[in-house]
Amino acid sequence: MKKILSIILLICTFITNAQNLVPNGSFENYTNCPTNPAQIYLTFPWFQPRYYAGIDGSSTDLFNTCNNSVVSVPSNVGGYQNARTGNGYAGFYGGIDTLDYREYIEVPLDVALDTNKQYCVEFYVSLADKMQFAISNIGAYFSTDSLLDTAYSGYHALDYITPQIENPTIAILNDTTNWMLISGIYTASGGETFMTIGNFHNAANTNSQNLPWGSFNGAYYYLDDVSVTQCNMGVNEVTEDISISVYPNPSNGEFIIKSTSKIENIKLFNVLGETIYQTTKDNLQSSINLSYQSKGIYFVQVKTEKGILNRKVVIQ
Repeated sequence: MKKILSIILLICTFITNAQNLVPNGSFENYTNCPTNPAQIYLTFPWFQPRYYAGIDGSSTDLFNTCNNSVVSVPSNVGGYQNARTGNGYAGFYGGIDTLDYREYIEVPLDVALDTNKQYCVEFYVSLADKMQFAISNIGAYFSTDSLLDTAYSGYHALDYITPQIENPTIAILNDTTNWMLISGIYTASGGETFMTIGNFHNAANTNSQNLPWGSFNGAYYYLDDVSVTQCNMGVNEVTEDISISVYPNPSNGEFIIKSTSKIENIKLFNVLGETIYQTTKDNLQSSINLSYQSKGIYFVQVKTEKGILNRKVVIQ
């Protein structure tokens, strides 16, 4: 009975964790098809927080296949890029040369974050083809109140804010062909209801790279598939003392799993709670190769003869 109850609780945990707290995270829903830049407000409830004097004050952009224009998908004013999923994505300037010009994109979360709970944060960016610069400093900031500024304040860098999730400084985001993952785990203070994405550094503290092929003076990025999901694994079924280790972690997808109890089954779940890998074993140690999976955060469930344990792993 204990095993059955624990397994039921574990399944419920995965269902709970699967909920993406970011509404319209793939920018698929819109009130009207975008026809020009600066129309991020059409993909409710996203908005540009820094200068928002009415809906026409928005500068961050929405792209979609619904219209063959400068904000179309895949061909648009910034270059050529297919949506990572669906038909749409957003776009923003992470910087322009040595200026502190910045564009941000903000969204209210579906529910407030719980104190001390861990949340898996993921979003994808791709550098627009025509840019003269690429940067590394793109991150996400969680706050209890919106950063909305209804008075004109210019598009200055919010360098007084420290994002809780940020791309590594040494990793320049210069891929114009593929979507690049930015991810991390955020332990909530409690009550955070807004998420803002952008470059929170001034020009002097932004790590940039000059691109000889570019024609536009700046670092402009497309944005797609934004997700925030609770990643605490919750209940572990343990009938006796069990210890497992998974290493190296992070890795390129190749992991070794060691257990003090004979391993019977291994499953891998993504942050949405979907089973993407499973295998049957009969030993105390096993190796798995997941290098074909996308970079990001995953959860390994190891079933042994004495119970079930779960571990978070990162493929980088």
